[in-house]
Amino acid sequence: MKIKLDKKYKELVSRVKCKAEHELLSGVVGNNALLSEVMSCTNSVKETEKLISDIYFADEIEWIEPRYKWRLKSEKFKERYVRKLIITGSIAFYTIVANATAMTESELKKLLEGTGLPFEAFEKVSVDED
Repeated sequence: MKIKLDKKYKELVSRVKCKAEHELLSGVVGNNALLSEVMSCTNSVKETEKLISDIYFADEIEWIEPRYKWRLKSEKFKERYVRKLIITGSIAFYTIVANATAMTESELKKLLEGTGLPFEAFEKVSVDED
């Protein structure tokens, strides 16, 4: 079985993979930080159990990087959302978040190369659900 997971779950996967099957749920429940991490991506205990089970029984995990919409951190330019112009491959700023381009951190860093704008000047606004 192959599953796709966000890179932020690498530590969770390593913890789950090193536990015996009968220890999984009790090990997660006993670890409040780990439980809150798992519960933050599920809606119920049943979904949490399924995620843990899927991780445990996965033969292969494909790591994906989440896409976010980004904006400048500056108070003066707070409503400046990043958009990648497809034709030119350059960067543009829009005042409406719906016009922003969802990108991974690495895609934004690549887009910023040569612009003089540091990656640290930007913040994540929302996760792209697509």
